[in-house]
Amino acid sequence: MPSSRDEQIAWVKAVQAHLGVSLTELARRARIAPSTIQRPVNDPQWDGMLSGRTLAAIGDAAGLKPLEFPARMRGLAEAEAEPYVHNARPDAADNVERAVRELCRGRNGRDPWVMRSYALEMAGILPGDVMILDMNLAPQPRDVVCAQIYDWSGMKAETIFRLYQPPFLLTHSMRAGPDKPITVDNQSVVIKGVVGAVSRARN
Repeated sequence: MPSSRDEQIAWVKAVQAHLGVSLTELARRARIAPSTIQRPVNDPQWDGMLSGRTLAAIGDAAGLKPLEFPARMRGLAEAEAEPYVHNARPDAADNVERAVRELCRGRNGRDPWVMRSYALEMAGILPGDVMILDMNLAPQPRDVVCAQIYDWSGMKAETIFRLYQPPFLLTHSMRAGPDKPITVDNQSVVIKGVVGAVSRARN
């Protein structure tokens, strides 16, 4: 069945959200060049189509058929952050959309995510803020980082954003209260990138 460009991009974003990974990590799992999916997803002016081979590779990485949308995972709390979708809301602030495009355009390894929790409010990141994740930066103490917590038995991964205080990942919030530190062991807990910029809509 033929698909449109918008249907393809919507599917890629759904797979990305289902796996809880950046576009760069999705490309790595699919064994394709990151630019193969970064440009179509991040550049609204791109008017091409993803090849059948690319769709098949992404599907294989997620255990899905090409253009088969993932079923909603049960038993998991609402994600505290989600991949940013360009032009997803008609009322989205133009200044944020422009900033995100410029911060990601032509730069491999940069992916935008939207914060949905108060886990980092004292670090200046509030719900609705768009975080630019840079997969090429090495994490330093006090950096805000993106990490994945792997459940190998259930073959699932949870994506979180935390303050990095080696070897721990910490929340930094008065509203959410203290949370148990998470130890980065590079096996079940792996840092994927560093938040290099944050964009917020003007009031």
